[in-house]
Order: sequence, then structure tokens, then C-alpha cells
Amino acid sequence: MKPKLLNEKDLPKIEKILNRWSGKLTWDLFADAVAKAMGRQSISKFTLMGYESVKQAYERRKKRLRDEKTQVAQSGDVAVDALMEEITKLRNQIADLEEEKTQLKDTYIEMFSRWQYNLSQMPSVDLVKLQAKIDQPLPKTDRGGVKGRQT
Repeated sequence: MKPKLLNEKDLPKIEKILNRWSGKLTWDLFADAVAKAMGRQSISKFTLMGYESVKQAYERRKKRLRDEKTQVAQSGDVAVDALMEEITKLRNQIADLEEEKTQLKDTYIEMFSRWQYNLSQMPSVDLVKLQAKIDQPLPKTDRGGVKGRQT
């Protein structure tokens, strides 16, 4: 059995690198960029090709770059070319932010569930009283912050 060089948590980072890619895209250049982002000396293109999700994301990005290049070549206007590149960067940024938002939401849901479970296991915690407290708004201080919380 070959050792796993990448884990599941690395795959979104790798796809993020792909989504932000501009310019010429080759497996060698991509592997070098991934190795640098992961803080490793090197990662082979064959390792990356071994992950189907990375391989598919690579092919999609390669096709999008090809299509964008064709659109820019057809326009022939330098200002239009620059704007098309800026649009592509902004679309990639939006996709990254949406992905980050989804991950944060999942993290907070998991954290809330964990807290809820842990509180239910504490013998001195009355969940009915706690639920009543949870639904109350936080008290305000004179300076607009939350009472008891240092800002």
C-alpha cells in the first residue's frame, strides 16, 4: 500500500490554487505551486493525478483558461483584455469566499452541536433554563459593547 502524501483537508487548498490560477497551466507548474503552498520540497504531478477530484478540477480549469484565452484573442482590445482578466480574478475570489463561508458555517454548526451535547452531559446544567437564557439578547454596556466582555 502506497503512503498517502496528501489528506482530505489538503484537497480544498489544492482546488483553491487551481481556481486562482492564471496564465499557462501545466501539471509540472501546478505541482510546483502546490508543493510551495503546502510547505513541501516537492510533490509529483503523478501524485496529484492520482486524486480524481484534483484531476477533474485541473481539467475544468485548463478548459476555462483555454476558453478565456479564445475570448480575449477574439476581442483584440487591450482594455477589454485587462477587464476580462479582472472579471476572472473577481469570479475566482467570489467562489473562494463562498467556499470559505460554507466551511465556516459547517464549523459553527458542528461546534454548536458539540457544545449542546457537552452541556447536556453536565449534571448541574438545566437545559430548560439554559434554552430560556439563550433566547434572551445580550446585555449592553454604556460603550455599546457586551457587558462582561472586554473589547
